[in-house]
Amino acid sequence: MSLNNFIILFIVQLGIKDYATHEFYVSTTSVDFVLNKNEIQITSQFFVDDVENLIRFQTPNTALIFEKAYNEETNLIMRDFIHKNFKISINKKKQQVKYLGYELKDDLLVVYYETKFSNSKIFNVEVYNSFLVNFIESQKNIVHVKFKNLKKSFLLNSINKTFRYSFEK
Repeated sequence: MSLNNFIILFIVQLGIKDYATHEFYVSTTSVDFVLNKNEIQITSQFFVDDVENLIRFQTPNTALIFEKAYNEETNLIMRDFIHKNFKISINKKKQQVKYLGYELKDDLLVVYYETKFSNSKIFNVEVYNSFLVNFIESQKNIVHVKFKNLKKSFLLNSINKTFRYSFEK
């Protein structure tokens, strides 16, 4: 290998090292119906480095790094991230998602949000989840829906970002 090729390869490697890689690119989201409160409690988990890399890619000048201490700028970015990438409809009515906050658990970013719903005998649920799929080609998003004693899981990706399911009260 010539010295010029070595230098070019070295420079490319320096640029790539900022974007940490791991074997699996996956998020999990739990959608829990709390029937006695007419609310849905939602929790999503991501690898911190995946979300940081996306944010740095979208806003290159940001110095954002998830820290243990609360950070208002990060909180606003996460709120927008949730609102852009997660939608839920009940009986064909789009629900307003309320972002509650985030916390770090080791290398995981855990995000909390919720929505209210009107009481009904049948719940036709539609969930749109596009977390990271436009940034990481192999990203998979697993969504667990809990309704009473029933738990259903769905695997979403860049091609299939939405699922529909019906529950009977």
